[in-house]
Amino acid sequence: MNRVLFTALITSCMASPLTAQSLDVGIAHTGVSLGNSDRWNGIRINLRDRDVVSVNGVNVTLWKPAENPDFTLNGIAFGLWGPRARDINGLSLGIGGTIAGRSINGIALSGLGIVSNGAIRGITVAGLGVVGQGTVTGVSLAGLGVVSQDDMRGLNVAGFGVVGGGLFGINVAGLGLVAQRSMAGLNIGGLGAVSQGGMYGINVAGLGVVAEQDMIGINFAGLGTVAQGDMRWINLAGLGLVANGDIAGLSVAGLAVVGTRRVRGISVGGLAVVAVQGHQGIAIGTAGVVADEGALQGAAFSLGKIDAGQAHGVFFGGYRVRSPDIAGIATSVLMTRTVDMAGLSIAAWNDVRGVQRGLTIGLFNRATELHGIQIGILNHAGNNNGLFRWLPLVNAHF
Repeated sequence: MNRVLFTALITSCMASPLTAQSLDVGIAHTGVSLGNSDRWNGIRINLRDRDVVSVNGVNVTLWKPAENPDFTLNGIAFGLWGPRARDINGLSLGIGGTIAGRSINGIALSGLGIVSNGAIRGITVAGLGVVGQGTVTGVSLAGLGVVSQDDMRGLNVAGFGVVGGGLFGINVAGLGLVAQRSMAGLNIGGLGAVSQGGMYGINVAGLGVVAEQDMIGINFAGLGTVAQGDMRWINLAGLGLVANGDIAGLSVAGLAVVGTRRVRGISVGGLAVVAVQGHQGIAIGTAGVVADEGALQGAAFSLGKIDAGQAHGVFFGGYRVRSPDIAGIATSVLMTRTVDMAGLSIAAWNDVRGVQRGLTIGLFNRATELHGIQIGILNHAGNNNGLFRWLPLVNAHF
């Protein structure tokens, strides 16, 4: 009996490919089919599928399938080369590759690649790559890459790269993650994570994290974190953190935190914090805190310099605090330089080139117009008369 079935299978498979040839055991296209039956329910075994319309059940293909533009496969598909159909729904196993003209739904396992010209939904595992022209939803694992022209949602893991229209969920790649739109959720790239849209959630890369729009959430990179838009919440970088928009929240960088617009919250730079249009909150930069075109409001600390268009709050500069307008407390080892000062300034040299309202303490204190007290070795008040302009120890004008 086995010899009869095998002979029938070979005979039917070697028949003309333009017509469906099969040995069928069953009725109404249901049962067991050996050969290239175009419609079948049950178990179907064929050498090479061609022009198949539908199979519901188990389909086994022993060699590379031909074109099957109208083939809908529901159930279990196994191929030594790999299944090929328009729609594959269920479980598909291919030693070579699995190819769908429109969609893959369910579980697909392939030694080399899994390709769909449309959507992929479910669990897909491929030795080399998973490629979808439509959305990829679920779990996709590939030795090299997972790629989609549309969005990816779920868990996508690749040894080298994960590339999609948008990445949403958990996406992990040994080298890089690239999203043509937004990236949201937990996204990890061994080297880089790049989004042409925004990044939302937790995005981690060994070298760089780059977004063409906003970064919101926890964004970390071993070297640099860069956003063309705003950064908000927690942003970390081993070397530099740069935003062409606003920065708000906790921002920490090994070298510098740089915001071309306003910065709000806590900013820590190993060397510097630069907020072009101003900083509100706490800024700490070893070499400097700079807001030349804006105001520093809150507190700033540096072993180097603090420079700002306005400085309102509490400031400590290692060698200099400089601003045309200082209000609050300013302390420096060497120099405080301002035009107008209100509050307390402590430095070796307090240089007030306009109006001083409050107290200065230092070795040398100078004010063009004094409304307060100077304490130091030598004090100069430009609005005092005669000998009272220059006084040792204490000078005052009320």
